[in-house]
Amino acid sequence: MEEEGWLLDVYITKHNTAVLWIKLQNGKAIRLLDRYMPTFYVRAKGWGEEWELSRLLSESQAVNSVYSEEKYISLSSQKKERLLRVEAAGLKEYRNLVRGLERSQLVAELYDTDLRHVQKYLFTRLGIEPTSKVRLGYDGDKLIWMSKIDDDNDNSPPFSLARVEYEKEGMERIRYIDSFGVDEISGKDIAHQLHNIFEERDPDIIIVPKCDKIGFPLIKNLLDSDNLNIARYYNDAEQVSLQGSWGGRIFIGESMIGHAAELWGIAGMVERARFSFLPLGLSARWLSNKSIDSRNCFELMKMGYAIPKQGYFEQARELGELLERDRGGITITPLSGMLHHNVAALDFDSQYPNIILRGNLSYERPEGSSSDSMGLISKVIEPWLKKRLELKKVKKTLARGSEERIVCEQRIDALKLILVTSYGISGCCWNRFGNVLTFEEINKRSRDAMLKAKRIAEEKGYDIIYSDVDSLFVRKDGAERGDYEHLASIIEAETNLPMSLDKHFRFIAFPRLKSDYSSSALKRYFGVTYDDEVEARGIEMRRDDVPDFVKEFQRNLIFCLMQYDNYEDVYSKGVAKARALLEETMRRVAEGDIHQESLFIAKTLRKSAWEYRNKVAHLSAAKQILARGKVIEAGDKVRFIIKDEDNPNPLCRVSVEKDASYDRAAYCRMVAEAAKIVFEAAGLALPINSPREGATLFDYAKNQP
Repeated sequence: MEEEGWLLDVYITKHNTAVLWIKLQNGKAIRLLDRYMPTFYVRAKGWGEEWELSRLLSESQAVNSVYSEEKYISLSSQKKERLLRVEAAGLKEYRNLVRGLERSQLVAELYDTDLRHVQKYLFTRLGIEPTSKVRLGYDGDKLIWMSKIDDDNDNSPPFSLARVEYEKEGMERIRYIDSFGVDEISGKDIAHQLHNIFEERDPDIIIVPKCDKIGFPLIKNLLDSDNLNIARYYNDAEQVSLQGSWGGRIFIGESMIGHAAELWGIAGMVERARFSFLPLGLSARWLSNKSIDSRNCFELMKMGYAIPKQGYFEQARELGELLERDRGGITITPLSGMLHHNVAALDFDSQYPNIILRGNLSYERPEGSSSDSMGLISKVIEPWLKKRLELKKVKKTLARGSEERIVCEQRIDALKLILVTSYGISGCCWNRFGNVLTFEEINKRSRDAMLKAKRIAEEKGYDIIYSDVDSLFVRKDGAERGDYEHLASIIEAETNLPMSLDKHFRFIAFPRLKSDYSSSALKRYFGVTYDDEVEARGIEMRRDDVPDFVKEFQRNLIFCLMQYDNYEDVYSKGVAKARALLEETMRRVAEGDIHQESLFIAKTLRKSAWEYRNKVAHLSAAKQILARGKVIEAGDKVRFIIKDEDNPNPLCRVSVEKDASYDRAAYCRMVAEAAKIVFEAAGLALPINSPREGATLFDYAKNQP
């Protein structure tokens, strides 16, 4: 039978079988099997040792076959080496063989042994990235053949996503959330209710808080207690450790590689799985370093390499060389305390990946090469950089807020993280092939490009307002959008790196350092573009630990102040509107007229609740959550409202309940701090101090000149 669909999941069972789950175009998920036998390579210490090893392995019942192959064994290899290719009789035999050979005096090195079995199956037998669209032939449950179908222009494969939340460790109440809505289930038959939802909705990917350690085991035990099964294929009762695969469904935690899974969306998850050449459950659990290593290993195995074990050693160097080379990108400190009019942010598009590609820099050639032969880093990132740039073009054609644009942005963001990390780990000690000289050379070329861009801009009569590694903020009296785009094209031609006009600000301002008001803060700014969009970085409206209503207030305050075309209107109409907004917001806070959901503050626990020494607000919130029988640990986010900031009992200062009253003075202070940053960065003398006992910040604000 022939079908088309998407490769949803792949895993290896302890019975030497590759299990593949395919989501067909009709929405049905089918399970197919393929043969997998574990293999690895051995390099003997010499000819005599190789002959002896070959004899011993050939006579072992743990080995199916052993024969010689020629492989490259390092990135610096000029020619292939003779290795013994060993196919074990099974997974248990594989582990025993590797352990024994690691201790053998006949062996110089083992290869491919620290790759997962599912990686080796995907790299060397199937050759198709998980989540890819495929055409396949099968007979019963046996896979006969499979080929990849290009679907890069499709925004998102049709995998269904659900979320299961549990309120107490005993699973007394469960919330099932998917595109159909929210189902609240509880009661004595809670297991059957949850099982029925799984059966009816048939989700492909399920997000569960504390998935591997707590969430998934709780769900499994709940269903097991009533002899129910999570899996689509009931005879497949084997969970793949730390992969999240269970009988045709993929379970992942609520955060993925440092980001909320819902923010990445299915499209972002798919891009990461395809790049890393990993099943989606693994790619969601692995940090970028391991994901990039996975892709590196796939590319190298295609080129005839055997993969060495992890190992990194940096050569000792003289201090003078370190001082000369070990530097980052260039930044130019902005001038704060004033508004800057008609400013263009020129951006080197994907600067680091393009530096790598244009210079053909790689681990094995840190100084670059003009050779037509691409280095490993270039070979890995080139198609993904091209895809990201194409997606950015597509994004411009899609309506703001549309589902298509959101999906496109998810794909772009996922690829951006991969590409940036490829540079970031190029000299990392945890990178199997890392070379610190490569990392330093990339930084050097970035500095050279920025210095050249600065010189060109100044020669053309532009003022440099600010620069940050790959962005240059410039202005010139009377310059229009076309002038800035022309400047970007000149810089691109001179530096051989793509540059474009990223944002054209009507007005922009740069906050001061909180610890030193005589200095400007780096990586912090806000402004309004000529498209009437508020853009900001590093201030309250961009922070996760600030209440939503404060973020929205600050965004509106910036727009009120900077929406005009000239300084005169800003400092008259803009200031008047901004002050009116501040007064109105202070009045609403003081009178309790704020929607409660927007009062919540989110903070991440950096360690367990028992390891904190200071009685911080989010610790009190965490203890309240624990007291209610819920599970919370390091890495979790806690949400709380400030109830009584000055209460002598830390546990009474905050509340995690939705119906809690709030400390009006504390929230007024947050509004005031958000306003101060805006006003002071714009050069406005509107000091707002903390309230006295019995006073409100509203009193201070309305009495300002």
